[in-house]
Amino acid sequence: MIPQIVDRFSMETLFNKLYTMRKKQPPLKALIVLPDFNVSQLEDMVSDRKKLSKNYHIKMTAVDGDLYLLNFQRIIRKELVKGYALLDAKFDGSWILLTDERSYFVAHVLERMFNGLYPGVSRLYLNFSQIRVLLKEIEKIYQGRASVTFFVTKRKPRELELAEPLERKGTFMLWEIKGEDELLAQTQKYRVTVDKLDFEVRDEQGAVVLQAHVTRKGLWKLRFGNFTTFYEKVISTAVKIGLGLKRFYSNRERTVRDGEIKLSPFRINYGFDFGKEQLQGLANRISRSYLCSIVHSGNPYFVANVCDYQDGSSFGVTALGKVITITPISRATPQAAWKLANRIQELLGDGEIINVYAE
Repeated sequence: MIPQIVDRFSMETLFNKLYTMRKKQPPLKALIVLPDFNVSQLEDMVSDRKKLSKNYHIKMTAVDGDLYLLNFQRIIRKELVKGYALLDAKFDGSWILLTDERSYFVAHVLERMFNGLYPGVSRLYLNFSQIRVLLKEIEKIYQGRASVTFFVTKRKPRELELAEPLERKGTFMLWEIKGEDELLAQTQKYRVTVDKLDFEVRDEQGAVVLQAHVTRKGLWKLRFGNFTTFYEKVISTAVKIGLGLKRFYSNRERTVRDGEIKLSPFRINYGFDFGKEQLQGLANRISRSYLCSIVHSGNPYFVANVCDYQDGSSFGVTALGKVITITPISRATPQAAWKLANRIQELLGDGEIINVYAE
């Protein structure tokens, strides 16, 4: 279906027809990424990366203005996996990858390739509080009510020794109308990291106008609804939020002005104190993703220096009470700071990210 699209008009016409019909079909996936290079350099960037060039081959063809057709090939376990996606560069500072290929292709070909282009390409990381803000914006767009119908979380008890030892922990999934109530209830008892959720929007008359899916790494799926509204309103709003977050993480490198060192740290605030077990777990697990020097791990605090070996950014990370403080040191790119904040929340649960100097 994707290769048949010849311009932007035919894309909108086709997707509007398909996704306003009630029938069984693959959802339309929309992956948002934030690049630091021009789309014309994409093929060269892939071929210049040793790990990518060995297993990937892409061919890019201009379709209409900022719209391109990408033909992907990747070798997985000695087998060739093929697929197509549209790359839309109409939103400044971001690319939208659209495809109706199966989820296996999206996870193992599309997402893996753009992960491999880091730090030249950043994913759009969203925690639970940011997804909730986005859902509120979607309600305004459709002038209706957004309800969570399915979600997947990683959850752990706030304390390792629970008064009720039979309470479930680990990965949790729920299919339920108005599932946001259960999701909010979980955050009161557990340290929760929201991986993905489905939601629907009903208008004032109660009719379903949108059924969609979003992950914490900027992957959307349109199951039912007008494509033009979803794309021009919902996806564009997600892009604006993503670009705003990228600006939040920008220009935080340590500087020296008039002989005085200037730092620009930020915090992840939680509603509970960290115990010794959580801090030791953070020390053990973060060292698997970063070059890491642990200064102190355990009660009452955690201190470490971490370095992103892929782009050379370095950070000081401290945990005390209910607060994680991340202090960019040298070459602290926004991509690396954003990725580190997401990784810490994957390990400790989603929190609220704020500037240290915010009132």
